[in-house]
Amino acid sequence: MLAVILEEAGAEHPLGAPLGVPAPGILLRRLRAFVDNHPGRISVAEVGTSQVGAAISQVYEPGLFSETPWLQVEILYVRPEWRRRGVGRALMADQAVFAASAGTDTIVTLPVSGARSEQRFLSRLGFSAVGSRRTCEVATLHRRLGQDTPRGGLEAIIARRRAMNERVNTPPRGIELPPPEDQDGVAPALFPAAPAVVEPLAPSSRRQVRRAELMRRSASSVTSTR
Repeated sequence: MLAVILEEAGAEHPLGAPLGVPAPGILLRRLRAFVDNHPGRISVAEVGTSQVGAAISQVYEPGLFSETPWLQVEILYVRPEWRRRGVGRALMADQAVFAASAGTDTIVTLPVSGARSEQRFLSRLGFSAVGSRRTCEVATLHRRLGQDTPRGGLEAIIARRRAMNERVNTPPRGIELPPPEDQDGVAPALFPAAPAVVEPLAPSSRRQVRRAELMRRSASSVTSTR
């Protein structure tokens, strides 16, 4: 019966059958070999005479980036009709007791389906996401590694930057222009002549101009009355 539950769990896996869901007899032999060669625990939830869920874990010894052993739950599965009834919590409670007895401080889970309901269930129990798993077929990886990396865009950017750096900078005093030719010359002036700058009159000069204008007005009025 446990083999049937594991077969159902494999069917819900994102990769499905390619991960290997063999016949029940072969699956049970592999499960026995797994238990004999890896310290861990198999928790089975039963309701009456029916098995409604299972959890299989393995103890991992300290590795390259770990200082202490940890318990990794390889499979946590509850049949759909028995979900949201406390079966999953009972399975994880049994695994937590075993983790403490095995001297591990951390429990790592590998969600089977990756569904949101499964993620929410683990979050409510205190599990947090650490990294992410990505899968790729070997043939696909070899094909991608054999492709030439497109470098046209990068090489074009480098060429433009080099061209800009090789340009001659403008001298501090500007670029010297040739003097304009005579009026009879063929080539016109490169730039139009700048307008003459008119300096403002001093206050005394403005008063003299104003007095002269008044004198001219009075003289013209006297002439007109004669």
